[in-house]
Amino acid sequence: MVAPGKPRSSLLRMRVAATLIACAAAVSWTLMQVHESGHTLHSSSSSSSSSNSNSSNNSSSSSSKSSGSSSSLARIGWYGHDFSARPVSGLTLQEARHICSDNSGNLVWAYGAWHLVDPDLAEMLPLRPPYTNPIDVLLLPTANILVNESSYAVGGKGYTTQVLAMVRSVKAPILTIGLGSQIRFDDVPSAASAAEEEQAQEQAGEQGEDTDGTLAVQQQEAPQGGADYSAASAVQLHPQQVALLQRVEAMGGLIITRGKFTAAIMEANGLAPPLPLGCPSLFINHNPQLGAVLQQKWRAVLRKRDPNLRLGVTLPKVHMDRPFPSNLVRLLAERVLKVFPRSVVVLQTLGDLNLLKTMHDKHGLYLQPDRVRHYYDVEAWTAGLKACCDLVWGFRIHGTMAAIAAEVPGIVVSKDYRIKELAEAMTLPTMDILQAKLDPDTFDLFDFLDATDGMDGRRFDRRRREVAQVYVKEFERLHVPLHPGIAALADSP
Repeated sequence: MVAPGKPRSSLLRMRVAATLIACAAAVSWTLMQVHESGHTLHSSSSSSSSSNSNSSNNSSSSSSKSSGSSSSLARIGWYGHDFSARPVSGLTLQEARHICSDNSGNLVWAYGAWHLVDPDLAEMLPLRPPYTNPIDVLLLPTANILVNESSYAVGGKGYTTQVLAMVRSVKAPILTIGLGSQIRFDDVPSAASAAEEEQAQEQAGEQGEDTDGTLAVQQQEAPQGGADYSAASAVQLHPQQVALLQRVEAMGGLIITRGKFTAAIMEANGLAPPLPLGCPSLFINHNPQLGAVLQQKWRAVLRKRDPNLRLGVTLPKVHMDRPFPSNLVRLLAERVLKVFPRSVVVLQTLGDLNLLKTMHDKHGLYLQPDRVRHYYDVEAWTAGLKACCDLVWGFRIHGTMAAIAAEVPGIVVSKDYRIKELAEAMTLPTMDILQAKLDPDTFDLFDFLDATDGMDGRRFDRRRREVAQVYVKEFERLHVPLHPGIAALADSP
């Protein structure tokens, strides 16, 4: 449901008539007054989350649960959002930005990192300048901070400078969790694309065509195969980012990357090989048979091919320096949201509102308020998806991970290396946008799902167990108490 809320701007003061006479008024109310959905008062919200197999994570505070004195607890320095208390309900998407920044998906990976630690044996200590708190270890969830040096000034300098100052002040081992890179498929050339371009030029020369002509254009529009990780060798990191990672190594810490692409970038820049383990949100749910559950539900979706499928949809990010994805927006409106009347859109950014408005203005899409949701509390998010969705499909990796934590199967379309490496590291269903058949005239969701490798439950559970075993080993080495739910996964058959 959409929380009632109190609009503050002139746009938000729009009211929808009880009879919903005008569809345009209805969608305006949906777009401008959409509030966080599924987030209730703390008491009921906590109980609703207990349906998640990760019931041991329902305690929000890592320090208040300890049965011993604070001096006996491991002191874990933390840099990021403080999850020791849950937020109030009823905030608008705009109002929630102080909690989840510009993208609520950031909360999912940070929440997963916070809950890597045993709350009964550790005290989480959020760090503030000058970062001189006495701590035993620094837990640093970093997200996709690595960028090509050419993009550093606008894409990574501010955050890197801040984090570098902190790690230089900290006198304890540093656990860098979920390190990723922000590289789009066409930002750097891959070995495969370079070879294809050379071949195209040779063919064009043989046929007397200009090398900027038809053949090259056709290859760009219809590439063969997915994105190639060899492109990592073309990414040159800024010296400050190299210094940051070298400092982590020097302190005897640990670097866990989101996948093999970021790991390859580090090695290409002369850094030690990290551990490409995926996102810590992989362990929000502690059910050792999670993959089997997801596979069963995935197969049920394909078997039924139900037009009343309860589909959760995440929207693509629109880059201001790229052409507007008109065909993709038309596909979402006409081939997904209109086709499945019980589908819901899960917003993660203010930009998502603009996409909805475009779907309304250009494609006549009218969504009732209960079909537009947003979350800024991870426990409410997972509980909400568990209650409303049979499948989550779309373009947001952490919207997909929220579904996985809720035991709802999900699939993400990889629009860049960041999403691709995460999905592959965690064996999630995915397809590169370079390969995906997203024709707005012919797209069929069930055919799209059939064309993927699907949800392999056994492979997923095996991978989670392997990653959990690495966490057990490395956390023991650094004397960090690992959450018992993750330790149990490492020992699961």
